[in-house]
Amino acid sequence: MTKRMLSAFCFLFLVSSQVYAATWHSSTIKKIYPLGSGSVVLLFETDSPACTNGSTPKYYYINVGANSMTAEGRDALLSVALTAAATGKQVSINFDETSDSCDINRLSVDFGS
Repeated sequence: MTKRMLSAFCFLFLVSSQVYAATWHSSTIKKIYPLGSGSVVLLFETDSPACTNGSTPKYYYINVGANSMTAEGRDALLSVALTAAATGKQVSINFDETSDSCDINRLSVDFGS
C-alpha cells in the first residue's frame, strides 16, 4: 500500500510540474496598462526571453482567474507595481512561461537597495 501511495505521489508531482512552468524575472517597470476587462498589463525595461507572446516589448498580464490570481491579488499586485514604478525601483515577478499572456501571480519590490 505504501509503495502504491509513493508511486501515485511521484506521478502526480511529475505531471503537475509540467503543467505549470513558473519563471522569475526582474526589471524596472516601463508601463502599467489597465484594461477595461479588469486585467492589468505590465511592460518592463528588460524582457524575459521565457515570455513567449509575440508583442514587442513583451506584455505580462495580471489576469483574474489565470495562474491562481484573484481580484484581491490583482489589486495588491497593482498597488505594489504602481509604488515601484513611481519610485523607480526594480520588481521581481513570477509568471507562467507556458501561457502566451505570461500570467503573473507574484510580484515583489526591494526598497532596501
